[in-house]
Amino acid sequence: MKLHVFDSCPFCVRVKTVIGLKHLDCEISPMTLGQLPESLEGKLDRLVVPVLEIQKLDGRDSTLMIESLDIIRYLDQQGSPLFTSYEVSEELQSLLKQLYPVSAQLLYPRMPQLNLPELSTPSALNIFVESRKATLNQLLEQALEKTDEYLLELKRLLEEIESLISIDDLVSGERTLNIEDIVVFAELRNYTMIAELEMSVRLMGFVNTISSRSGVSLYSQVSQGV
Repeated sequence: MKLHVFDSCPFCVRVKTVIGLKHLDCEISPMTLGQLPESLEGKLDRLVVPVLEIQKLDGRDSTLMIESLDIIRYLDQQGSPLFTSYEVSEELQSLLKQLYPVSAQLLYPRMPQLNLPELSTPSALNIFVESRKATLNQLLEQALEKTDEYLLELKRLLEEIESLISIDDLVSGERTLNIEDIVVFAELRNYTMIAELEMSVRLMGFVNTISSRSGVSLYSQVSQGV
């Protein structure tokens, strides 16, 4: 099995986390923005990540899976399952929808500073900068200058996330991981690149716990002054 990913994509991180937790034999293959791996050419209607490529036994062909939760459901059946459900509550989905436009203003300006595999070529970096300028309705530099403004809303939403998950029971080992833990971790992992953001001790304990168990590393911090 081979998982094609962008390192900064939360949906990719969901799958990578499960692969790490289950110690599965699956190659993680970073993609570069604007470049489709040869093995995927002609097999996708559009560029989307993550993509799980499953090689057939004869070695001549492969099948593809592209939805993160579908991939997780499939991978979790390899060996003893970790999860009893693969559904994400409407409450968490609603919070994530509120988080995305706020976090984009904080994350996109910092990503070019992190040597991400998906931005490893001048062409990829140019595609990213131009497309994100349209998404944010402003230059990356302008969004960076407004860090304090976006942080206020992000912190408010993080308080709601913190109240939604039973962090203490997970960190203490009193309960096992569930699918919503994976989804929340994948989102929060990106926030570790924001130097100005101080997550609560409880949230950082949650992030560090899953990072340690799965082997999914956190980011170096990038500040507004870069």
